[in-house]
Amino acid sequence: MKNLILALAINTLTCTLSSTLAAEQITLPIGEQTRQSELQLPERGMHKNSILEDFGDPQEITSAVGEPPISQWRYDGYVVYFEDNWVIQAVVKHPPQDLSAR
Repeated sequence: MKNLILALAINTLTCTLSSTLAAEQITLPIGEQTRQSELQLPERGMHKNSILEDFGDPQEITSAVGEPPISQWRYDGYVVYFEDNWVIQAVVKHPPQDLSAR
């Protein structure tokens, strides 16, 4: 009898919650996030001096923060992240999408 009452209570609670809860579905453009870039990017492990020789001066340099110290150099179309003097990642900056057009 206890199991029947418990099952009815769970069923009632589930029906009540499912009828009152609602969520907005957001669609993210996954293909845009993962598309490959035509840009030649610095590789992990390259030294800052090599980046300057191969890619030139960055448009902007952000000072190192945190521990380990992470800095970034911004180029047209991508950002290079450094730990001390070594590249840890280069990331393509994709143009922002106009979400109001949807």
